[in-house]
Amino acid sequence: MSGRVGGDLKFLLGFMALALICLAAAGAAAWQLGYFQPVGAPVTFTVQKGENFAQLGHKLQAQGIVHSARALRWYVNFLSPHHKLQRGEFALVTGMPIPELVTALTMGKPIEYKFTVAEGENIFQIAEGLEAKGLAAKADFLAAVRSPEVIKAIPWNSPLARPPSVEGYLYPDTYLLQKVFSAKEIALIMVARFKEVFRSLEPDFKESLLAKDFLFNSHQMVILASIVEKETGAAEERPQIASVFVNRLKKRMRLQTDPTIIYGIYLEKGTWNGSIGRAGLDSNSDYNTYQHDGLPPGPISNPGLNALKAVAHPAVTDYLYFVSRGDGTSVFSKDLSTHTRAVQTNQLAPGVKDGKSWRNLDPSKRAK
Repeated sequence: MSGRVGGDLKFLLGFMALALICLAAAGAAAWQLGYFQPVGAPVTFTVQKGENFAQLGHKLQAQGIVHSARALRWYVNFLSPHHKLQRGEFALVTGMPIPELVTALTMGKPIEYKFTVAEGENIFQIAEGLEAKGLAAKADFLAAVRSPEVIKAIPWNSPLARPPSVEGYLYPDTYLLQKVFSAKEIALIMVARFKEVFRSLEPDFKESLLAKDFLFNSHQMVILASIVEKETGAAEERPQIASVFVNRLKKRMRLQTDPTIIYGIYLEKGTWNGSIGRAGLDSNSDYNTYQHDGLPPGPISNPGLNALKAVAHPAVTDYLYFVSRGDGTSVFSKDLSTHTRAVQTNQLAPGVKDGKSWRNLDPSKRAK
């Protein structure tokens, strides 16, 4: 009987020793995986395209995000071999347990930044906005929108060669962008959004007055929409603005629109100081619609949905002129004498512009 008791005691002691060894091993493994490390401060960590855990281990350890690059490599190789890193910028904390880190970098949501392209902005203004937000260098974005790879992405049905940039095809919208996106990727995202909108408008473009009477292709209609976009801050006026240009084209009158001159200045100088001046009006730029007949060579801004619709369905009017009231709305005229009086009343009379701004338009009337 005593022999049996002794055997049981030895078994129990052996089992306890083995359990202690397993617990110690588990504790050591948990420590290596970071479960007993103090969790510290928030930190941002970026994973670039093509990087893997082996490459990032020492950087993660150097920033204090993980305790051991070796433990990270062991965990990924043996316990999580199928997890693939996402590219992006991630919000982490120092001292993270390795399993939580792996989950964050393989299944978590990268940090995204809202970026809005306003209706009527051109490539130069968009590039400046991206640079200000740290999303892309201005020079890189301007190079991207002129690259063959991006230009090839625009919807195109013209027999002419594709344009020198995707001006006009960067759809005004709010985008969720990541800092790891290249300038080309950002431009392609905006062009893709334009293509989504264009698909719904393409039948209207094909059946429009401009397509039937002037044989305009979609690119020419985007050019005109980009001008309409710049000429008014009031969405409800855009069909009337479009009608003015249609009527002038019918009568073989020059469009004589200031925004085209301004765009020519942007192309020449990369910026605009807010003034046209006599030199601008007299310039021989291809975009000077006071000096040249018909449409300018390309879009001068990126039009939104209302401007595109206005060109597809211009109002039927006798208007040949319009002038801004200074508050974002316009006065329309059928003849030059009436227009001249409207210019005097709304632009030249002393104090007429005081306190007025297109920004004060009723939000319900502003373009969305």
